[in-house]
Amino acid sequence: MTTAQERKAQERQARRRRIQQAAREVFAQRGYAGASIEQIARHAQLSVGAIYLYFRSKEDLYVSLLEETLTVFDADLTRMRGKAEVKDRLEAAWTMLLEWVERDPEGPRILRLLAQPGIQAQLSEEVRTAIGAGLARLREHLGACVADGIHAGVYRAVNAGELADLAWSLLLGTLDARETRVNLGLEVEPLDAAARRAFALVTAALGGSIEALQVAVAA
Repeated sequence: MTTAQERKAQERQARRRRIQQAAREVFAQRGYAGASIEQIARHAQLSVGAIYLYFRSKEDLYVSLLEETLTVFDADLTRMRGKAEVKDRLEAAWTMLLEWVERDPEGPRILRLLAQPGIQAQLSEEVRTAIGAGLARLREHLGACVADGIHAGVYRAVNAGELADLAWSLLLGTLDARETRVNLGLEVEPLDAAARRAFALVTAALGGSIEALQVAVAA
């Protein structure tokens, strides 16, 4: 039997998800800079005060949109690691991340916001904890894909955690470089091509072949 306290917690989570869904739609339509808490409140059919009961700021609400994404990543990567061949796991994880970027362009923009100085003061402890835990789990999955390959003899012995950080950094760097070129009106190659080249650097490093690394850099 559900207690009054449990019902209250469920109602709070349902209200919080309702606000997040409204925010996702407003941010998609207007962009981060063009969206306001007032617009989100109207879209959610709530008062501005009600929004601030759940989120500290517009930044807090925007960053919180990563929570669901990271939860889905955790589940999907767990299933993938249980099914895919060891040699295919890291590439499968990389492909999942690229599919997310194509499907949800706001996600990488949220990650860029998290890199801005002073952002921590704008975030509630609830959001900081959830996003921090989700990113840590993502790093663990990437590192586990590398570690699985090392144990199976597919990859040379490296620090799996450092390689996970490298893969993540290459993905973010590829996205940042691409957006910079878009903003400057420069020619932009397809994301898939740039991401394949970045992933080739990771696999070349794991394979330990100087020749493969040189080919990846020159591609």
